[in-house]
Amino acid sequence: MIHKRIWIPFVVTFMIYICHPQLVNSTVSVAMKKEPHQVAIGAFFNGTYFSVSGDVGAENDVAVIVEGNQNDLTLKKKGKALGLLWMNMGDVHFKKVPNLYILYTSKKKMASGNVKSNSWDQLGIGFDFLKKEMEIEGPAAERDELAHEFLKLKQNQGLYASHPDEISFEPKNETEKSFTVNVWIPPRIPTGVYQVKVLEIHDGVIVDSSKNRLEVKEEGIPLMLSELAFNHSLLYGFLAVLIAVAAGLIMDFFFGTGKGGGAH
Repeated sequence: MIHKRIWIPFVVTFMIYICHPQLVNSTVSVAMKKEPHQVAIGAFFNGTYFSVSGDVGAENDVAVIVEGNQNDLTLKKKGKALGLLWMNMGDVHFKKVPNLYILYTSKKKMASGNVKSNSWDQLGIGFDFLKKEMEIEGPAAERDELAHEFLKLKQNQGLYASHPDEISFEPKNETEKSFTVNVWIPPRIPTGVYQVKVLEIHDGVIVDSSKNRLEVKEEGIPLMLSELAFNHSLLYGFLAVLIAVAAGLIMDFFFGTGKGGGAH
């Protein structure tokens, strides 16, 4: 097996203007507006939502993706030694894997008459696509299992998620409809810059797209501790030991000899 609550309102608004009624042949560029441009992680951050909305063609589908940078990652592979004891069986190296991948789509499957591009993964969307793209340094016979376990781990951490049929639509006119989706940002999201993409899809083909940056930053106590750890490591270490000793004394006072009963 392979193996940061202050509610922070955050609203992202995407406005997609499609001017040509025949959207498959449209060459109009997507316009986008996004405010605010940051998610702040405080001491009690426990995840938050932001909304994505806009207009698309009346017959079109939508996919919204929040994705982090691709990184290389090394994980421990666990297995049974001699069929008895679970233990680390070596390292597994994953390459070209994003540190965050949140996907919302307007339907579960891409039903299309276009036989050349009739599924989400063929459009470069979803877990099946990620599974095909990632590089794994390990036995070729175990690649599918290792990729499956990696995706399962990331989903358990909340860093990978797929939400089909969670985009809402409202009719606007004969050729357009409005969409809205509330995107969940997980508590364990690393700080950094992420890309938010909106894809408009007609008959299995991406006919328009829009993207912007989402910055996730620490503030308050998490920021202070992070700066202390990186810029004043000796002081950080001293304070960590001091806090540990103080916590031990407090626990001893309430549950040990400090209450006069003694620990036995």
